[in-house]
Amino acid sequence: SSRTTFKRDDGTLHFTNKRLAWCKDGEQTPAVEVLLENYRDQQVSKPDKPKVMLKVSAAAPGAPAAAPVLSYIFVWTQEDKAAALAERWKFVGELSPLSLRRAKAGAAASPAAASAAATTAAAGGNAGGSAGGGGTPAPAAPSDNPEYSKVRIGDVPASVDEVKLRQDVLSKNADLARVHRSLVLAGLVSEDEFWSTRKHILETFAVQSQLCKGESSAWLDLAPSTQETGNFKFIITPNVARRIFKEYPQVKHAYIDNVPHKVGEKTFWKRFVASQFFNRGKSGDSYKGRDNIFDKCLAEEDAAFDTARELNHARLTRLLDLTRTEEDSTETGNAPDFTMRPSPVDKKQPLIRRFNHRSQLVLQPVIGASSSRRQPPAPVPSSQPAAAAVDKALVDATVLRDLETAPAQKRVRLDIRDRTRYLANLTGESAPDPAPPAAARPADPAALRIGFDISRPLGGCGDTQKTMAAMAAAAHRLTAQKRPNRIQELQIPEDVSTAIAECHGAGTEMLRHLWALLRLPPTPERQQKAEKIVAAFEGVGRHIRETVARANAAESKNPKLGAMVEKMLQPIAESLRTGRQAFAAQAAPRAVPSA
Repeated sequence: SSRTTFKRDDGTLHFTNKRLAWCKDGEQTPAVEVLLENYRDQQVSKPDKPKVMLKVSAAAPGAPAAAPVLSYIFVWTQEDKAAALAERWKFVGELSPLSLRRAKAGAAASPAAASAAATTAAAGGNAGGSAGGGGTPAPAAPSDNPEYSKVRIGDVPASVDEVKLRQDVLSKNADLARVHRSLVLAGLVSEDEFWSTRKHILETFAVQSQLCKGESSAWLDLAPSTQETGNFKFIITPNVARRIFKEYPQVKHAYIDNVPHKVGEKTFWKRFVASQFFNRGKSGDSYKGRDNIFDKCLAEEDAAFDTARELNHARLTRLLDLTRTEEDSTETGNAPDFTMRPSPVDKKQPLIRRFNHRSQLVLQPVIGASSSRRQPPAPVPSSQPAAAAVDKALVDATVLRDLETAPAQKRVRLDIRDRTRYLANLTGESAPDPAPPAAARPADPAALRIGFDISRPLGGCGDTQKTMAAMAAAAHRLTAQKRPNRIQELQIPEDVSTAIAECHGAGTEMLRHLWALLRLPPTPERQQKAEKIVAAFEGVGRHIRETVARANAAESKNPKLGAMVEKMLQPIAESLRTGRQAFAAQAAPRAVPSA
């Protein structure tokens, strides 16, 4: 829940697993109620706009599918804009799965239209779903897509899900988005060619979008703060309320059944901290009287934790005897252990049960499906033999395999008619003379000679490229360890360092595509594409010159900033010049020798 305004009236916006409701201050009946099955779409305002707004579109209850939808605009009026944005995105995160399911249904209904719309959004470079001018809310983009686990990466043409995945990758990676704009939007390469060498980025992002942050294993300690008047004050934030619902499912059910149509949210939490359900295990003066809401929760929790009545003795193996402790308790005796008895004091049981329940919540994500209880074996009718009713584990542990009759093996007897000839072949042939020992053999001088000439070039001595690459990587690692903050030590401004990265990224990517085209057999289409790339070199060169000029004019404590930046950009400038010369040499007509 969160404090918002609707039609200039102050109130509280609530979200449950069944509906989205808004209640005006002082009223318990919701003025706006949107069932989740009637929800259609959501839109948000730009972060830089003065108002933090959320527009929810929903169909009227019982209205046909073609009926116009109803729109509700909620505004957060907190003075702290960051807190207001955080509150709004909580509702956006809850509504995003509903939007994704509707988008998937729409894409399945018209895949061609959805693919065209997704491609247009990718070309525009706006994957964030920000609003247009005038403060009009724009569609909200979800933080993750649960359908990425089923997306097929690398199909030509790309599917709708892969196009959405590309949009999210570009929205999260600013450097890659800049390279995408300089190549794809400029028409130098196509979308499929750009992403053909970046499938690993899409696959990694798709996997990371499926990762969910685990629950904290810390115990929820809801401690009050003491005010100046001596009263105690409990602060229950949405995060604390979510953890309360996680640890106490009965409280969550009571919240859904009572808030806000029966009691207000503030009143609900006041009654919670004053109830016996919250103060059980403490002194008797911690709560006042009885509460019909939370007393019911206490009874439900006791019924859920009371496992003594649900204990199925059929699931216990008869090989385990807890009363036999002679081998483990030779010094203290084999008397029954009184510490394993249930506590006779009822006040201690709730605390122990809370610890046990908390342990189950912590281990549940790790154990997974194996944490579910096994179903007890079906009872065997009495008409069957007694041996059939014995537990299989007991049979496996008590049956001695050595005393069982060995099953008959099916073998084919080998019948050799003339055994004399068979034995003669085994003994008649003379064995070859054994080889002389290695010490008796004369040594070969050619084998002892070292086959390595120090005067020869290194090209014939193995894979030198891998060796040089490993040496370069080791040198880079040592440099990074000794100078981790190289950019800060050189005192390069942030805008200049960003421009340097843009020059290197765009130039390297263009050169990669150009050299790939020059190595292939020439065709008119490849020639035209190479001409476009070489023509785009001028834009990169212009960007390099502008970056150097910006570095010379920048205010920095480093007096040699301009010369240093020029030296940093010199390798990419030389590479572009080499690529242009190689293209010109290949495109020039070959001279035909005269007869």
